[in-house]
Amino acid sequence: MSRRGLGTAVIVLGLAGMALLLASTKARAVPSFGRQSGMGCNACHTVFPELTPFGRAFKLTGYVFSKKTEPYEFPPPVSAGGIVSFTNTGKAQPPGVAPFESRGNDNVNVPQVINAYYAGKLFSRVGTFFQGTYDGVSEKFLVDHVDIRYANYARIGRGSLIYGLTINNNPTVQDVWNSTPGFSFPYVSSSVVPEPIAAPKILDALALQVGGLGLYGFWNNLLYTEVALYRTSRNGPTQWLGAGTQIENLADGVIPYWRVALQRTWKQHSFSLGTYGLVARIFPEGQTRGLSDRFTDIGVDAQYQYIGSKHIFTAQATWIHEDQNRDGSFARGEAARRSGSLDTFKINGNYYYRSRFGTVGGTLAFFSTTGSRDPELYAPEPAEGSRTGRPDTNGFIIEANYLPWNYSKISVQYTIFTKFNGARTNYDGLGRKASDNNTLFLNVWLIF
Repeated sequence: MSRRGLGTAVIVLGLAGMALLLASTKARAVPSFGRQSGMGCNACHTVFPELTPFGRAFKLTGYVFSKKTEPYEFPPPVSAGGIVSFTNTGKAQPPGVAPFESRGNDNVNVPQVINAYYAGKLFSRVGTFFQGTYDGVSEKFLVDHVDIRYANYARIGRGSLIYGLTINNNPTVQDVWNSTPGFSFPYVSSSVVPEPIAAPKILDALALQVGGLGLYGFWNNLLYTEVALYRTSRNGPTQWLGAGTQIENLADGVIPYWRVALQRTWKQHSFSLGTYGLVARIFPEGQTRGLSDRFTDIGVDAQYQYIGSKHIFTAQATWIHEDQNRDGSFARGEAARRSGSLDTFKINGNYYYRSRFGTVGGTLAFFSTTGSRDPELYAPEPAEGSRTGRPDTNGFIIEANYLPWNYSKISVQYTIFTKFNGARTNYDGLGRKASDNNTLFLNVWLIF
């Protein structure tokens, strides 16, 4: 990192941090959910956006829990936020690789994003988490995460059942455990660094690309089940769920999604174990008819939480296997094989300490993706290609966070790649090493 780049980062993030501290004195526990419920952020979150057992119940019951008795909220529970950031990679990216004309290295993004939220009751038993985003890198506005719910409650014998409907635009964004992709660690990352060449479709590739309707039930605080159907958000009734997003994964027909999870909560502890998945037919990029590719994703996830008065510990893990049938891509000469597979594994442990001066802590995470060799699908390309024809990528993330007040976070994140797109050295065929993509990411995140 150049001295000039580091100096710029320190000045920009320092000023942002000062603004955060000043703004936070007026923003304690006032984002949408806090405005509506009258409760502090610690009721729903360990460290935002990770949910507590109460936060999971709040989401499952449709975001409608309120200190008021009226069937609607007035004034509406609206909030906003933003992230400013600095990114440095081990080696500058080649010209033309860094997105949206960003610098090859030492990128300061002010802002990286600005968000607006409507999060709470709409009417009676219907509520929503709706996020609109201005992307400061691409300089575009878009509809971001959307989860609109109807929820109700019933007694079944000696047990209880929470049941409902969800309309959302990302399979797993409606999930209440942070071990599935929608709201999993890392919660924020740089958008101006080289990306691994492959990932399962359920790992955010369909985010904002589709819209769907799901039916769910949570029996006796123990068993959760959900089924949902998605379609492309390029056109038709789901188009508004992808507004502002370039649709790169055009679905051929309906995408079924399923989710089953078991949860146990006792005293200060909670544990969950589950499975989730989908089957998606996706047209090769640029194609709207003819042969498509089929992706079958099956995931297994687990989460453990301990929430004490001062100490918080969370562990989360997920493994995803994807079977690929690439009839469409093979016919176009974009894949050397008709079939293949990907396996992704992620695990992280988080520890935080709540003190009178704020919350401090961090995360250690490991990630790995391995897959079938395909020299056409995974071809050499500057910084983001594969010399070996393999998508294998793995490494670690170390993150330290300081939260001086509610809904304010100062983070230092460092990502270490031990393998990138199939190799440790010369992975792209042009001499770049996996460690050249090691990323220092500094950011300040404020919601008010």
